[in-house]
Amino acid sequence: GRQVFLATCVACHGENAKGNSDLGAPNLTDQSWIYGGDLQSIIATIHGGRQGHMQTWDKRLGPLQIKILALYVYSLGLETP
Repeated sequence: GRQVFLATCVACHGENAKGNSDLGAPNLTDQSWIYGGDLQSIIATIHGGRQGHMQTWDKRLGPLQIKILALYVYSLGLETP
C-alpha cells in the first residue's frame, strides 16, 4: 500500500500523509474525515475523486491497487489516538 501511495498520492498529501491545505489535500493521518473514514468511503474517494480537488484514479489504478491503497490510507487514520 505504501508503494502505491508514494507513486500516486505524495504530490498532494506529502510523504508523511499530513496533507497540504494550499492544494486542498487533507491530512490522512488524523480522525477527521470530510467524506467518511471507513474503508468503503476511502475506496469511493480514490475511485471517483472528490469535488474537483482530488482526481479520479479508476483509470490509472486497477481495482486491486485501489483496495490496497485504501487499506493503507485507512490504516494511517488508525495510528492516531
